[in-house]
Amino acid sequence: FFVASDAVVAHPAAMSSPSKVAAEQPCGSAEIVRRLWRLLVYMALAVIEFAAIGPSSQFIILTFFAAAHGGGDCELTPSSAPCRAASSDAALYVGVSSGICSSVGAVTALWLGSISDRSGRRPVIGIRAWLSFVPIVALTLHVFFGTTLWVFLVASPAFKAFDVSGVLLAIIADTITEPSARAAAVGIFSTWCITVVVLTLPLAGVLPMWALVVVSLAATLLKLVFFHSAFQETRSPVLGNSAAMPRTLAPGAAMSLLVRDGVILRVALVLVLSSLSFAGLNTVLSPYLTGYLGLTRGAGVVLLLASLGSGALGLAAGVGPLVRGVGEVGALQVCLSASIAFPLLLAGCSCPEQVGIVATLLGAPLWMFLPIVSGIKSNLVREAEQGLVQGALACISNFSTAASDVIFGVLYRHVTVNGTDPDRTSVFPLFFVCSVLAAASWLLACSLPRKLPRPSGCLTSVGADILQPLIHAGA
Repeated sequence: FFVASDAVVAHPAAMSSPSKVAAEQPCGSAEIVRRLWRLLVYMALAVIEFAAIGPSSQFIILTFFAAAHGGGDCELTPSSAPCRAASSDAALYVGVSSGICSSVGAVTALWLGSISDRSGRRPVIGIRAWLSFVPIVALTLHVFFGTTLWVFLVASPAFKAFDVSGVLLAIIADTITEPSARAAAVGIFSTWCITVVVLTLPLAGVLPMWALVVVSLAATLLKLVFFHSAFQETRSPVLGNSAAMPRTLAPGAAMSLLVRDGVILRVALVLVLSSLSFAGLNTVLSPYLTGYLGLTRGAGVVLLLASLGSGALGLAAGVGPLVRGVGEVGALQVCLSASIAFPLLLAGCSCPEQVGIVATLLGAPLWMFLPIVSGIKSNLVREAEQGLVQGALACISNFSTAASDVIFGVLYRHVTVNGTDPDRTSVFPLFFVCSVLAAASWLLACSLPRKLPRPSGCLTSVGADILQPLIHAGA
């Protein structure tokens, strides 16, 4: 993927100006990796931490809720009546808890981004690293000592509420100072994370549950050791009333970036609608696959590998050619077209194998959405405002996700009659709603100018008005 990402680096539309390009030193994929190696190692351990237990935790939760409906091992019989009812309970709980925590995360994302601009990125990442320790320990105690799972069910979404996605992307912007290389850097970062997931998932599909919990706990401890011994600050704290200090602690300052003109406002609405669609599908898909299509842990791992493999290929080899061929806005429209078709095709699948085929075919454009918009966004604002704008975008996405999680969680429980309806077509209206939301987002994207205006008053610029609102939509 290093070679393929160089195509993104060379893309003229990702550059700020001819004079700046002439003075800018080449920054190929090898150089990007050299600069980002600490972040990549940290993220590898963070990915292993949760990827190892991801497939198993779903069935642990279902088995826990199934106890109220007659009991059963939902890893062995996922489509049994107790487990199907448990999937409805889990969808409701996950939807409501995720909605609450996403609302909190919308605020924390905004403030954490701005705080990291003032005080540095490392303290924020350090707090997140220690918070991840709580749900892992809670799950370990449940598996080995039979303690209640409620500690994990509460701690896990609460941990996710501490949203540092904007800070992570700000670290990339701090480290990769060449505007033309940032799209490639985000693509490499995303591809690396997917690669680690792909390498971890086979173990998650074959190892016993207790062994996976041990792997997850070990990755958590190694991550903390690495962070405190090797992770470096990428931004110097801004002190006093320096003119370099942005207006970061006022939410209005962040929101003003998103309503600068009509183009940015439309892109913000694209972010809202796409987040609603993605989050709604995410809430519905997991209980649907287990409760109605009988997805097992092994089959789930295969499905994830197919989707992630397609996504990694798209990130590595598709971003550059697509953006070169149709431009940033055209590439955005292509990715949103895939998000329209995806829910409708899922509704037509009657077995996990068919879902795997659909995920393989459409995984690439869905995953390519993130680096396409991220590379443009990072070049919109001054270096001192990177954390602010990243946090503002994460804030918008989290609020949209919060609403979608709650609404779709409640609707899933309603349309399945608390999980007692054995007909899978009862869930089809929810897939259709997700597709309609994606279609509305695509129509707004089609209204954007093909050549985006450049911002004023910024040190770096590229396609000013698409940059800001879209960074978090593909996460």
